[in-house]
Amino acid sequence: MKYRHIGYDWQFNEQQKELLQQYYNVNKLLVDCLNSTAGVNPIVRQEIEETLLLAIADIEKAQNS
Repeated sequence: MKYRHIGYDWQFNEQQKELLQQYYNVNKLLVDCLNSTAGVNPIVRQEIEETLLLAIADIEKAQNS
């Protein structure tokens, strides 16, 4: 719990729950698309896989380095 930040009672409001659901749905769709076709450029596929669950700030930091 200390290092993985699990087991907390987060107390999300309805707007936050909706945003989390949208985030989940978009990521699931992206993974489903990656898994359903071989037509994805390997470089693009690797970039998507490496940044799929990163925070936007982390993605921007990686792109700028």
